[in-house]
Formats: sequence, structure tokens, C-alpha cells
Amino acid sequence: MSGETNRVRLNLRIDEDVKRNFNNEIKAKFGKCRPYAGIELEREFRYFLNQGELADLQDVVDDLTDTLGGSESKEKTREVDRGETVVASHRIAENVRTALISASQDDYRSAGELAEAIMYGYITDGSVIERVTQKLQRISEEPQPDVDDSMGAKERRTKTIAHELSQSGAVGFSLTEFDNAIKAAQGIGVSDYTRKQYLPRVLDELDFTWHPNNPELYVDSESLELTNPRDPTKKPLMLMDREDKRLAIKVAAYRSDGGDSIKATFSITDVVDLFKGQIRKSTVRRLMREVAESSPGYKYNQDREKLGINIKNVRRHNRENEDLMRIEHDELFIMGDDD
Repeated sequence: MSGETNRVRLNLRIDEDVKRNFNNEIKAKFGKCRPYAGIELEREFRYFLNQGELADLQDVVDDLTDTLGGSESKEKTREVDRGETVVASHRIAENVRTALISASQDDYRSAGELAEAIMYGYITDGSVIERVTQKLQRISEEPQPDVDDSMGAKERRTKTIAHELSQSGAVGFSLTEFDNAIKAAQGIGVSDYTRKQYLPRVLDELDFTWHPNNPELYVDSESLELTNPRDPTKKPLMLMDREDKRLAIKVAAYRSDGGDSIKATFSITDVVDLFKGQIRKSTVRRLMREVAESSPGYKYNQDREKLGINIKNVRRHNRENEDLMRIEHDELFIMGDDD
């Protein structure tokens, strides 16, 4: 994509010592600053923004840590005691710079302060490649727990949690009850990460599902008359994959006109509200662009940060918008033309 290859200067004010030490670190590793400083810095920014293969690798490392019962903590960007500031002019991809600035707004600090914190982490802890490698090394050196050869650690924990929840004989459980059941599984504690890892597995194990009107209640699938397809805007966020999030935005944006107009708009704030504030604005922007790129009738206005919806065009392209049509206009979809 053009956004990936268009490189611009960072042009953010950072602590003078941090910039000098970062550049010195680059020179020590590569013999010179250019072009390596920009390449390394962009990689660090992408990792922070959860973009690219290294971010995916970190997810695998976290999963491995969890499976082996480890307790590696999440990385945090540390504040720097600022002195004199200078402009950092390293060249990075334009879309990465834009995403970093947007992320800083969610992070309650200036873009320059966020950039210097990431650079400071590189100076003190090494590059992201070095940090992930060190984490894998620590995992490999930890004594391994006894593992039942016939069953993996995650499967055993899943069955333990499911057993704890089924003890009461109830046809449903709350998120609080799920958290209490997690405590019975060895090697893991209650956290957002463990909920995301084990809740889908436990639901499959018990043949339970999320309740359509209560995001913190999970019930026996046979105890409810469920629509097919289900309303994605009511699905708990921790059970959503990226496709689910896009569809939820697509459906909510389509509904935003209230049925009274042929055009509608859906803002970043609307999306954040949709997900009850549990999703970063930088992630929202990418999801909104993806909706617009994949769905005729939707257009993302980057300047206004709004998703525009032309209702007539959406319905006209009912085949391309089949996922939406089956939820909102099943009859219209069935009756729709093929052209």
C-alpha cells in the first residue's frame, strides 16, 4: 500500500539525552545512524501499536507463557524525566507516525513524550527482537510443570474451569463466577488475558453461549431461542475477533440513521461508545477504514474521522454486504437481485 512506503520525518520534540543515547545505541549496533535509526524506531512503534509480525509473535509468546504456567508481565512504557528537548527527525512510515500521534491521545501524554518513552525502552532494554528473545530464553529456563501427556495444559485448565462452573447445576454463569472458577485452575490467575484465552474454550466445553441481553451472563445454548445470525453489537468484546468487531461497527453504523434517512454518519466516539470504552481510538480508526474498504456504501472520512453510510448503496450491493443484510433485512437479501 502507498501508506506503507511513504516515509516522513518524525518531527516530534523529545528529551535531548534520550535522542542522543538512542542514536548512540544505533551506531554501536550498526556502525552508523542512517538509515538504521528510522528502521529500528519504526519497528518499535509498530510493536507498541500492535502492528506487524513481531506483535503477533508477542501474542504467541504470551500464549506460551500462559500454557507453561509462567508469569511474564506485560511491557510498559516508562516516563522519562525530561530536560532540554530537541526535534527527532528520524524517517518512518507516514501511517505509523499518524497512528502513534493518535495513540498518544489515548495514552494521556504528548506524542513526543510517548515517542521518547519508547526510545528510552530501546536504550535500557534493547530492541523488540532482543526483548522477545530474552523472554523466550527466560521461559525455556524455567522449570516445567508436570504435564499429563494425554492432555495439554490449556485443555486441562479448560476442563477444570468447566467442572467448577457445572457444580451448581445452573443453566448459566456470570463473569464473576467464571473468575472464581479460574482460581481453581493451576498456573493461571484472573486477568483480562486469561478471560480472553479461556472463556471461549469453556463455552465450547459446556455448549454455552453469551446471553443476548446481558454481556456478563453465559447460558446453556438450548435454554434460549437464538436468532441466526445473531446481533454482533451485543456480543461481549472479549469473545470478538477482528471480523466480529468490523461487523459490529458496520451494523451499528447502518442503524445510526434510525431508518429515517438515506445517509448516515458514525464517528469514532460512537464506536468507542459501542464497545463501552474498552477499545483504543487508534484501533477504532483502523477498523473503520477496513469496514469502508470492504463494504460498498461505506466511506471513511479521515479528516472528520467519521464513517459515512449511503443506505441506498449499501442495499444496492446486498450481495457484497450479505453479512449485514442477513442481520437487518433477511427478506430483502433473499429477494434481492443478483446484479
